[in-house]
Amino acid sequence: MIAWEVTRSCNLACGHCRASALRGPYPGELDTEKCLQLLDEIAAFAKPVIILTGGEPLLRKDIYDIAAYGDAKGLRMVLAT
Repeated sequence: MIAWEVTRSCNLACGHCRASALRGPYPGELDTEKCLQLLDEIAAFAKPVIILTGGEPLLRKDIYDIAAYGDAKGLRMVLAT
């Protein structure tokens, strides 16, 4: 099982957040291409459950593309908001 914090961006910014989530875009987060490359590397090694989390993963415009790509690679993709 892999818990992947795909973003630290969040629309809430709760004080108790373990992810140190921030409002607005987060500099340094992987772009779509790098995310897909990472999924390729994971799928070549094993087929774990991948939990897409954050921050708020639904703030990524490409989150459904990332999830669909992982699913097509045979990975079990889970979204935790």
